[in-house]
Parts: sequence; structure tokens; C-alpha cells
Amino acid sequence: MKFKRAMLVEPGKFEMFEVEESPGPGQILIRIASCGLCNWELNFWDGTLNFQGYPHKLGHEFAGVVEDVGEGCNKFKIGDKVSAVDRGFGGFAEYRVTSEAACQKLGDDIDVVYAMGEPQKCVLTVLRAADPEAGDFGVILGCGPMGLWCVQALAGNTLGALIAVDISDKALLLAEGFGATHIINSRKEDAAARIKDITGGHMADFLIEGTGIPAMMNAAQDYMKIGRGSRILLMSSHHGSCPDFDFRKSIGKGLQIIAAHPPYSVNETDDFRRAVIYINNGTFKNKELVTHEFPLENIQKAFETLEKKPDGFIKGIVIP
Repeated sequence: MKFKRAMLVEPGKFEMFEVEESPGPGQILIRIASCGLCNWELNFWDGTLNFQGYPHKLGHEFAGVVEDVGEGCNKFKIGDKVSAVDRGFGGFAEYRVTSEAACQKLGDDIDVVYAMGEPQKCVLTVLRAADPEAGDFGVILGCGPMGLWCVQALAGNTLGALIAVDISDKALLLAEGFGATHIINSRKEDAAARIKDITGGHMADFLIEGTGIPAMMNAAQDYMKIGRGSRILLMSSHHGSCPDFDFRKSIGKGLQIIAAHPPYSVNETDDFRRAVIYINNGTFKNKELVTHEFPLENIQKAFETLEKKPDGFIKGIVIP
């Protein structure tokens, strides 16, 4: 089948290509409903990373509808809604051939446009690494889409408190609506003092870092309790280094710092399976986080918007 795919031809520049692909044995053809814009792919946009040379495929947060199935496929049928985790990119396109094994079935009632799946798989990796215990005090530092998905998944009565910290009142109100028990605007108040007050002096048992701002790592240490089991989970894809990180704070508190990215996962396929369960049962509320939508032809503007992030930007998607 011939279709259009947007490809990066040099740093900061996309062009449209016509390509032809058909599913082989063990593969399915997906008509893409949407593909999410991911901060990590800014590394390709600015030329820091390049796995394929140019032109380079991008787009890994895609979901859609099964259009065709290859020989030996029996997991899905034509018309099924699916989400995929495929490291080969190529999601910024009208169609995508991928392995049947890389996909999970979405519920018939799910709006596939807002069911990207892959970033929630990463959230499950972080949550399983955090290993929250009953009565823990948890902090979500940064209420972008990943942080808000963490709030959605952790909300309930298990934790002693679920504290969201950000500098955007709009993002914090979303966190509160999704189940954060306390919200803190760290630009307006002393977040460490508030966390001390909320927790009765105990401080955070675990913190999920979702800002992507290296300097926030020092602040994160100030929010943590002293002692074994005090753990910071690195969830963000950091675009720069953290030369001013004061490791003396970690030593003084006995902190664990866990880079809970895909290589840390015990089983990414199982993380993805669990994430799709959360999509299908309504735990993950994706549509409410999508603030910007772009047609495939506007992929250039989409990445320019992702890079500069206007006020109110939370999550962007590209819709072929």
C-alpha cells in the first residue's frame, strides 16, 4: 500500500514522502489514528541523536485500526483498535506496518485517537519501579502529561498523601481533579516546607521527577525523608546534563535515585499490557491532557510547538 510519511531530512526540517509497505508474516498494517509528540524526540529534531541517517523516521507513540494482517497473524482481525510499542519509529504517517507482537488491543469503546499507549507503558515502568507501599507519602514533581498520568494511576486511598508540585496553576488544578490530595505551586510557596507540614515532618517516601529540568534534582532531594527506602524516580527525558547536582544531599539522606526508563523495566511487554488495561478501564484519561492537535501536513509546526511549548501546552498529537 502507498501512503504518506513525514520524515526528518535534517535537524529542524521535515518533508513528506510517499512510501509503500505491506505486512509480511507476523505483521499487521495499522491505519494510524494519531501519534503523540514526545519530548525525547526533540533529541532527533535538533540533531543530538540519529539512529537511521537522513531521511529519518520519527513517531513512536501511535495507535490506530488494523487495516490488514500478514500470514500467521491470529491475535487481531481487521477493524480492531490497537496501540503499539515499536522502536522503529514511523508513526508520523498515514499507515504503519508493525509486528503483531508489538501491539495490544484497545477496547471497542475507546477513542483510538487518544489512546497512544506507549507513553503510558513508560509510566507503568516508573510506577512499578517506585513500588509504592500503603501509607507512603508520594510526590509528583512536574505535572506534564507523564506526571498527570502518574497522578491518575496513584489516586485513591492507598497512599498517605499524593502531592503534586508544579509552577502552573492550570496543571495543578488538573492534578487535583485527577486525585492529588495536595497541590503546591513551588513558584509561590516553599514546597519543602509545605511537604514537611503535610507529612507531619516525615517528608516524601518516594518522588517521581517529571520536569526534565536538571536544576530541579537538587530541589527534589530537599523533599525527601532521611533513611533507607527514600527514593527518587527519574521519569523525564532530560535534554541536558546536571553539572550542579549536589550529591552530598543524597549521601546525607541515604537516597536511592532510580533512572526508571525503558532499560530499567523487568519486562516492557508486560508494562505495556498493564498500561493498556489502565486505558481500557478508564484509569488513564488521555483526551483531557491533549491540548494541541496537528494534521500530518503540519508536522513542522507540531515540532516547533513542542520545542517552544506555549502557555497551556500539556500534550500534543499528530492526526493523519
